[in-house]
Parts: sequence; C-alpha cells; structure tokens
Amino acid sequence: MREPFQILAIPFRKKNLEEYEFAALKRADLNVWQGVAGGGEQGEIPIEAAKREAKEELGIDDIYLIKLSTISSIPRSCFSQCEYWPEDIFVVPEYSFGVDCTGLKVTISSEHSEIIWGGMNEISSLYQWDSNKTALWELDKRLKLGITV
Repeated sequence: MREPFQILAIPFRKKNLEEYEFAALKRADLNVWQGVAGGGEQGEIPIEAAKREAKEELGIDDIYLIKLSTISSIPRSCFSQCEYWPEDIFVVPEYSFGVDCTGLKVTISSEHSEIIWGGMNEISSLYQWDSNKTALWELDKRLKLGITV
C-alpha cells in the first residue's frame, strides 16, 4: 500500500567547475514536465522512497541525494490510493531532494517519454508544477553556495 507522502527529486549534474545543469522529465501519460516523483511504499521513509524512485525513473544505482527544505502539500484526492488512508489526512506532504547524476548514465523509464538537461531558468520554465520550480530554485542556490548537507 502507498504511504501518504510524495517525493520529488530534481536531477542535476555538474557541467564544469562553476556550473550545474538540471533535468526535466516529460511524463508519458500526462504530457507535462517534472522532476522525478512518486509515493512512498509501505514502511518507507521519504529518503528511501526518493532513492528508489531515482533508481526506477533514471536507471541509476549510485544515488547521492541532497535533502531540500522545500515541502509542498498535495490534496489527497490526487491519489487513487487515498481510500485506504485515515479520513483525517486531507493533504499529502511532498518532500524534495536533489539527485546527483554527475558522471552517471541516465536511462529514463517508460513512465517518461523524454529528458531535457539545461540551466535553472530553462528547466524551471518547463516544469508544470510550482513545487518543482521551488525545489529547483532551492537546489540551484544550495549548489551555488556549496550547501549540500
């Protein structure tokens, strides 16, 4: 059963000594751009779910995550499994991470039809949801300041 939380992981990689690029993944079913996203499986905590989702959606094994402060809320009605959750859960928290893809071969899953790498502004303009844009902005600032823990 799905746990009542969502994760978002923004893929990034080091472009050169001073620059990073970020990824947007195009959902195959909804035709929208986003980061890696998914729900926790029974017994998982958010960081475990983020690692699993990154492995599933990006095809990478060596996963380094940066925990972000960005937390958004999503109405429970957006999730088909909500019928199994307690009635007093009205919104589901979305925990955000950065996932380092530097030097890794990324192979997207069938959940996505396309991946684009680019600068923060370019990728932000593609993202459908504000939560993705906010997490991307925070990740960009953390990387520029060297605050990755």
